[in-house]
Amino acid sequence: MKMKKTRLLFFLALFCAACTEQSTEPEIIIDPIAEPGLKAAHFYLTDQSHYRVEYKYNNLLEKEIHLKENGEPLSVTTYKYDNYRLIEQQLDADPKAGKFTFQYNADTLISSEYKDSAEKPQNFTRTYSYPDKNTVRIVEKDLVSKTEQHIYLYIKEGNIVRTKTLDPVTDQVKEENQFEYDQHPNPYFPLTGKAGNPMFRSQRNVTLMRTLFRNGESVNSEIRYAYEYKGAWPVKRYLLLTNDKKLLQQEYFYE
Repeated sequence: MKMKKTRLLFFLALFCAACTEQSTEPEIIIDPIAEPGLKAAHFYLTDQSHYRVEYKYNNLLEKEIHLKENGEPLSVTTYKYDNYRLIEQQLDADPKAGKFTFQYNADTLISSEYKDSAEKPQNFTRTYSYPDKNTVRIVEKDLVSKTEQHIYLYIKEGNIVRTKTLDPVTDQVKEENQFEYDQHPNPYFPLTGKAGNPMFRSQRNVTLMRTLFRNGESVNSEIRYAYEYKGAWPVKRYLLLTNDKKLLQQEYFYE
């Protein structure tokens, strides 16, 4: 698994996105037991082939079973908790597969680590601080390449509205994105513990991702999404294309 893919998994957050660990109550309270449970999802590629993910629970999310379109198994991700706090995410049963571990001070996430035993091993740590109630500062250190970067998440009304990655020496912006959301609950938000943490998922569903900086260069690109709903909950997500067409990206299936 490549580093970019691993980090994308960690912040999957930003597309299914999340809320920071704070002492104040979020605006929207979603009870994972009382609300419709997310049973499975289909994720579609550009050729409209898909793979399936099935979600298994013991109150909170316990397993994600990844399957090919024909039902053949791909991988199983498992989650472990302590007092409703996510403490471990194991990406597969293969002993070489990656694992995230999470550390807390009371209910506040303070650090995490990713490590695997792949052919080109990856190992990075993150430490978390909270400059104010709407900001998360993350110091990420790659223990293999001996590099570091600083990531900021900006929160408004329970949603990540901006992310920024800075060079730790020059403070130059390397990456910057802005996000907009619908007014419907994100079914992934409550799955992995208190306040959606430490997966950093927003309470709503992202409808726009605007990139302002990429690889240290100023850009202005947008990715837009649209949803179909059944009641309050999304059942399909589409990528909106420039020719007024849309491409199916995900289907949601509930208990």
